[in-house]
Amino acid sequence: MNRRFPRSLLSLSILSALVLPPLAHAQDATTGAADATAQQAQPASSQEATQLDTVTVTALRQSLETAQALKQDAAMVVDSIVAEDIGKLPDNSVADALQRVTGVQIAQGNQGETTNVVIRGLPNVITTLNGREIFSSSGRGFAFQNLPATAVRTLSVYKTSEASLPLGGIAGLVDIQLRRPFDFDGREIAGTYTATHSEYGGSVDPNASLMLSDRWDTDAGEFGALVNFGYQAKEYAYDAVWGDFPKVVTDGTGEPIRTADGNLIAAPNGWGTSYNDGYRERGAFNYALQWKPREDTEIYLEGLYDWVRDSYSNAFYFTFPVGVVTPSQLGVTGHCYPNQLDGPLAGQTICDASNGVWTGDTYAATSTQAHKQRGQDIQNALGVKWDGDQLHLSTEFSRTSGYYRDENFIIDTFLSGPITTVWEGTSGRHQNWYLQGDPALDPSRFYLNGLFQTWGYSYGEENAWRGDGRFDFIEGPIASLQFGLRYADRSAQAKGSVEISTPPPGGAGTGNITANPNPDNQVIARLPGMDFFCSKRGNDALHQSWLTPCYDTLIDSADYLRQLYGLDPGLAAENPGRFFDIGEEKLAGYLQAKYDTEMFGLRVDGLVGVRVERVERDLNAFSFDASTGVYSPISRNTKDTNTLPNASMNLHFNDEWQLRLVAAKTLSYPDFGALNPSISLNPGTINRAGIASSGNPDLTPIESMNYDASLEWYFSPVGYTSLGLFYRDIDGYIQNYVTNVVIGGEDFELSSPQSAGSGHLQGVEFAWQQTFDFLPGAWSGLGAQFNYTYIDGSTRSPAFIGGPEIEQPLQNVSKNNYNAVLFYENFGISARLAYGYRSRYIDFFTQPTVAGNEDQVEPASSLDFSVSYDVTPRQTVILSATNLLGNNLHQFWGDGDTRPRDIRFQDRTIGLGYRFKL
Repeated sequence: MNRRFPRSLLSLSILSALVLPPLAHAQDATTGAADATAQQAQPASSQEATQLDTVTVTALRQSLETAQALKQDAAMVVDSIVAEDIGKLPDNSVADALQRVTGVQIAQGNQGETTNVVIRGLPNVITTLNGREIFSSSGRGFAFQNLPATAVRTLSVYKTSEASLPLGGIAGLVDIQLRRPFDFDGREIAGTYTATHSEYGGSVDPNASLMLSDRWDTDAGEFGALVNFGYQAKEYAYDAVWGDFPKVVTDGTGEPIRTADGNLIAAPNGWGTSYNDGYRERGAFNYALQWKPREDTEIYLEGLYDWVRDSYSNAFYFTFPVGVVTPSQLGVTGHCYPNQLDGPLAGQTICDASNGVWTGDTYAATSTQAHKQRGQDIQNALGVKWDGDQLHLSTEFSRTSGYYRDENFIIDTFLSGPITTVWEGTSGRHQNWYLQGDPALDPSRFYLNGLFQTWGYSYGEENAWRGDGRFDFIEGPIASLQFGLRYADRSAQAKGSVEISTPPPGGAGTGNITANPNPDNQVIARLPGMDFFCSKRGNDALHQSWLTPCYDTLIDSADYLRQLYGLDPGLAAENPGRFFDIGEEKLAGYLQAKYDTEMFGLRVDGLVGVRVERVERDLNAFSFDASTGVYSPISRNTKDTNTLPNASMNLHFNDEWQLRLVAAKTLSYPDFGALNPSISLNPGTINRAGIASSGNPDLTPIESMNYDASLEWYFSPVGYTSLGLFYRDIDGYIQNYVTNVVIGGEDFELSSPQSAGSGHLQGVEFAWQQTFDFLPGAWSGLGAQFNYTYIDGSTRSPAFIGGPEIEQPLQNVSKNNYNAVLFYENFGISARLAYGYRSRYIDFFTQPTVAGNEDQVEPASSLDFSVSYDVTPRQTVILSATNLLGNNLHQFWGDGDTRPRDIRFQDRTIGLGYRFKL
């Protein structure tokens, strides 16, 4: 209920006259941080969230009620998960927990964990920790998987923006709130331990946390201290089986093979596997110290440290017979379409092959990439808050830093011919293939091929200061005036090694090396007594086991193998083409009014504000002269000023119904790596052209005008329904283009970014949450949640650099997304069954193929379950399981299901855990 006296429409007009002109003429302001706004925007009910603790037996309904109150009373479109929500879901990391939020989509990376988070189809997300910006290494985003879910108190997704929030995410902002000692009444000691078994990893892995917190009243004021530790380890196995790009099937002379009707036939260029087997450890530590020398003043010091250690084998097994020899058997489906490739066969009808057999001296090989990855994130902050009767001030100094390093050592081994490749087709919507006679299990048929070694290192740091204030008015249409400044000095560096494939010790050989392998490179003869090969399993798509170089052998004998190949010991030399050092200074300020009035007898409140940010960037890197092959140092300096207005209105029909309208301009800065003009060269191999990549220092920020409307009905403390509409008008969307170039007499596919795209994104969101208290007896413990998001979008951009503009769908956009949750809490039992669905989307645009250039992904929908039982009020046992249905990710070349690219086997887990509180 509004406790301020009624405001009139005339008052609102006066507000506009007084506030809007100064905002429109703001020129030289600098920034504030989201922390002040997060504190100011929280309603009284939101303060209850600070009393919740994922490791205690707090009622699930209380956490849902608090999250609902945060949504209802926020000035923006915000969805939150409060502490126990995360603690009781079967989620190991913040990245996994985000999938429960309306409009958020996730995807797994190649190492079997969630690495990709998008909001309403856009990946341009900024992250704040306790209100201050946080990032990982030299990127602009934060690796959510680095932070265990047990460390989090509240997780909020801001889908609209306002002036006090830091710039950087046209998609939205994710704010992670960690616990502080003043969140508790006194001493708290709590911990969790979960043992989780993975179906493919095959081991039982630990996940543990421990929190210690206390507060004291002294003559010098009240003190509080908290430390929280988290650790998780995982032995993982993530298999993918793939088919290379579809092409016109030819005989051994290069002539197209046609059907009886004269149609062309398409089949994959080849088939292969990519297995990731590894052991990963993650640790996290956060602390918070609070001191209130008096009731109106608080001083705090807090920080986070997280780290990752990952050692894994990325093993490949592949064959490329199509177009090299004539198939001895070839089936054809009835799925036909116009050939999309340019050239003399363009537009002719082409039909997808259904199966085939190829025999001849074709290239088949195995390879192991031995990775060692290390990284960490560190953030520390010192701040002061002062609350007067009307004036509220805060200031904070923070430092953020992080690094990431990857070392990769590879040796290719190929098989002597002849090779018979059997392609059994695409049953199960994936490629099914094997090599006849199991040649990849015969060590005598393996020959050494190229050695490839590379490393990359990235580092980032930022020193920042912010000052924020709020002045509350006792009367009048303006409820408060918010203002702030922010200064940030950011640097980002990266470097990496040369990327050259070194020929085997006996020489690369001449002619068809499969038909006439160099005997000096025979593995058994060249490496007598060495345990060089390890066996890899088959699966539902690859119907045989196979040998590949062992991870441990490559790591432990790296210098010996380098010497065998004629290389110096130690890591490869640094490549100037992979170096950049970028400094970025941001000075920003905001001014924002919160109004609270009445219109036509209804309460209306909202925000009107503007943020102005000046960015100066210094870039140091190396340019590349393709004619001479020489790198030369270059420097660039750019300056830019951005003005971003925002306005919102919340119309309260009564205490239950409200309409929320928001308009704001947002932007995302280009990634630092995308600004690097240097060229990195990865020379071609026997079965592909070279790959080159470069950045573009002329990239401009992506700008978006965002419009949102949300109608919300809050019919009980844990019960609401909302329907939202959103529209994004995007300009300068950054896209990668691939161009065929010749460098040093070799063919390369050069990938480079351009600020080329303009487009739109629009959609609808629906959310519903309810507890069924009206049911009799034990059934009253039931409740349910459901959310659905529909997204549609496209961009207009050149088909190629300098080419005509065409309209294309936006990448990462799944049109249909939903989550359905059934939960129960009664008699000490708390249980959840959660299903998440994301429809097919375009992952990226590939090189042109007969089916076009879209690479489409159908993600794995997941059914997860968790149940806990309170043995005592302070002890709880937990059982959780993920991916109960065993669904897998499927990837396709173009639309339809007839051209599978990948199947990625998603793991299933089951965990047993224990929570305690002393």
